[in-house]
Amino acid sequence: TLTGGTDQNYTITLVNGTLTIGKKEVTITADNKSKTYGEVNPTLTFSYDGLVNGDTKVTNEPSISTTATASSNVGTYPITLTGGMDQNYTITMVNGTLTVTKATLKIQANAHSKIFGSSDPELTFIATGFKGTDNITSLTGKLSREAGELVGSYKIVLGTLIPSNNYEVEYFSAQFEIIPAELITISDHELITTPWSVSPSLPINLSVVTADGQVVQLPVTWDQTPLNIFKRGAYFLTGKLTLPSGILNPAELMATVEVNVLAKPAPQDVILSNNDFDPDPANYFQEIGSFTVIDPIDNVHSITLLPGAGDNEHFEVKSGILFWSSADEVSGKTEFTVVIQVADRDGNVIEKQFTINRGRTDIMELEIFNSFTPNGDGINDTWGVPDLRYYIGVRVQVFDRNSERMFYTEDADVRWDGTYKGKEMPVGTYFWVVEVIETGIIRRGILTILKD
Repeated sequence: TLTGGTDQNYTITLVNGTLTIGKKEVTITADNKSKTYGEVNPTLTFSYDGLVNGDTKVTNEPSISTTATASSNVGTYPITLTGGMDQNYTITMVNGTLTVTKATLKIQANAHSKIFGSSDPELTFIATGFKGTDNITSLTGKLSREAGELVGSYKIVLGTLIPSNNYEVEYFSAQFEIIPAELITISDHELITTPWSVSPSLPINLSVVTADGQVVQLPVTWDQTPLNIFKRGAYFLTGKLTLPSGILNPAELMATVEVNVLAKPAPQDVILSNNDFDPDPANYFQEIGSFTVIDPIDNVHSITLLPGAGDNEHFEVKSGILFWSSADEVSGKTEFTVVIQVADRDGNVIEKQFTINRGRTDIMELEIFNSFTPNGDGINDTWGVPDLRYYIGVRVQVFDRNSERMFYTEDADVRWDGTYKGKEMPVGTYFWVVEVIETGIIRRGILTILKD
């Protein structure tokens, strides 16, 4: 509208004009929101951009909504603006986003244990933080533990246990203990029978039972000290178990097994290689012959004389050889009986009698020396006929030239030293007479005493 206006030169005509006011552009933007899975939706809001002249809102504000609910899964959901009007504004509406984030699920593993050698128990846990109707069934997989089967402590880990995508896990570990098993029983092994002299086949493993009921095969080392495979009978052996690190033997139990060594047949025979011998007056210990035991199973035997049997007192057996070992000449006897006892290592004993023939030189063939030198030099100082000891009833006499008897004895082991009544006889010729009453034979000869 125009008013007033003058000029002396002009006639003024005022013509009114029109002021056109256009709508202001305003933007209404839905505010982005977020929440944790399972929570109620937050209050939805929006913001203005472009209001003027002190305006704080449009006349008819838009409505705001989202498709997300309290049970919506993790993800993003639109926040939508609808409606809204104002005569002074041209309204542009911008939708927003509601983001649903993962809830925290706390999983606390329970501590577990087992006895060495047994199977692992199921690993359990406590889970807290489920939302809505969710529960433990929404989890898949299972816990696991660090590898190992020796006695000790192992960490329980999450393993394959996972929740739905709506949760992130806060995991709290626990320990899995493997504790030693305790041995309570060792199984008895059946009787073992072995032929004589054959080492038995002893078990290398035995079944044992632990306190928790496990049946385990364990190595065993046998003490075979009591066993004598060369002697029949029953033997009880003990064995020490080799324990793994996870099995204890607090009672110090020992394995036992009975071994029966079967009997051996007795030796079949014993043979003497020679049963004749000629006596040696200068040697009371004479070898006669060796024994051979006939035994197809064993070659170790004890060969002894049966005490008190036959003429055993005159003999001796050493290293399987028969010896004459008597200083008693047993005059007049030429046939002797010995009884031999043979024992094998199994305790079998056989006895056998042998006849031993002792030869003796015929009286007429006896060597009788015709001189000696009683000069005290220790060589040929005496004279005698020792071979007569094997005859019964002997007389040995020495006479001088005058037929006076210088020496007399009935003991063949007594010798003449060349003296008579304590005096040395002179060098010269003497006469000897040897008589054997057993045979009735008499021999005579010359004896010379020499000094050089």
